[in-house]
Amino acid sequence: MGRSRPATIGPIVERATLRAMARVVRREPAVRALSVEPAVDSAHAVHRLRVAVRKLRVLLAAFGPYLDPDFSGPLRGRLSELSDALAAVRDLDVQLVGLDWETTASAAFAMDVEPFLGLLRSDRADALRRLEDRLAAPEHAALMADLRADRVPVRHGDVRARRALRRRLRKAWRRTRDRVATAEAGSGSLHEVRKSVKRLRYLAEIATDPIGRPAKRLATQAERTQELLGAHQDAVVLDRMVRSYVAEATGLPPATMFALGELIGRAQERRRRIEQDWPHRRDRLTHRARQLLD
Repeated sequence: MGRSRPATIGPIVERATLRAMARVVRREPAVRALSVEPAVDSAHAVHRLRVAVRKLRVLLAAFGPYLDPDFSGPLRGRLSELSDALAAVRDLDVQLVGLDWETTASAAFAMDVEPFLGLLRSDRADALRRLEDRLAAPEHAALMADLRADRVPVRHGDVRARRALRRRLRKAWRRTRDRVATAEAGSGSLHEVRKSVKRLRYLAEIATDPIGRPAKRLATQAERTQELLGAHQDAVVLDRMVRSYVAEATGLPPATMFALGELIGRAQERRRRIEQDWPHRRDRLTHRARQLLD
């Protein structure tokens, strides 16, 4: 009985891309159904579509050498515009959920920060209207039609899958490592590290089948790192938003100014705690990456 031929990259690229495209199409109807007075699960629907779009964009970029650029290039640009519209809503959802948790312990504190919360809700409603306008446009219908393809154009698909995916993973890991060094030197941000880690994670998840457990372990560590850095970015954004609001608002009561100062202090404390945890999480990710890629 002859030995089975090694897996090649073509079918893996096509299958992963088609699945990512289908995921966007499946989740898009739930977001199209939103209204400016959103349902309870609307934030979850926006989040799921945003994640689906983001993953597809990562795969189109990472698999660039194996995809027809006439297919992947324009599609990435159109998805980037949709991603921006989703992010405008989702980023505000994250802050509103976090602030809801912050204010549940004290009715007085909730009342003091209500002017700021009201501004976020208004901004969220405006962002949702813009998203709905985009979803109702003919260009969006054309995008969804293109994402319903049953095949994607693959080039150089006969390259061995393990070799090709290791090459993609090494490139993603080098970018992540460089961004870590830049952030820790003070000339970059952990948010940029997070974006690189996300790409590394998605590739490692796809590589799990041809490479095996080492890729799965790397994907797990990348996901944990992504979650930690996501919490850090949420705290950074809250700090920035509150400071901007205070700088532009006029005539705020002293109690509100005090409460907003407390919000800034809490956000900064969360950042400090996460930054203390960061070296351990970085080292765990580095260990898994070296196990697989060195």
